[in-house]
Amino acid sequence: MSIVLAVYGKGGIGKSTTSANLSAAFAKKGAKVLQIGCDPKHDSTFPLTGMLQDTVIDVLNEFDFHHEEIEPEDVIKTGYAGVDTLESGGPPAGSGCGGYVVGQTVKLLKEH
Repeated sequence: MSIVLAVYGKGGIGKSTTSANLSAAFAKKGAKVLQIGCDPKHDSTFPLTGMLQDTVIDVLNEFDFHHEEIEPEDVIKTGYAGVDTLESGGPPAGSGCGGYVVGQTVKLLKEH
């Protein structure tokens, strides 16, 4: 089963909770799910993992942006119902588009 779902909207409307619930429901129905958070607070995967995980940008920074040195388990954590989670991060609130961090995340995922 392949499903791609994007959830976005203004802050505080429940996107993270809704996304986590949908991810868990799809996983319990047998889907392989990767929930990608794109939020400066990097907390959209918290309901599934019970932790704030490092963002892709944080990990890339640790490796001086040498993506070839990063393993999937450095950025992907498995949470409730076997949902894989990744936090791409985002720009500081109010500073503009998250296109850069999303682009870096996609680039890293393509490598793996």
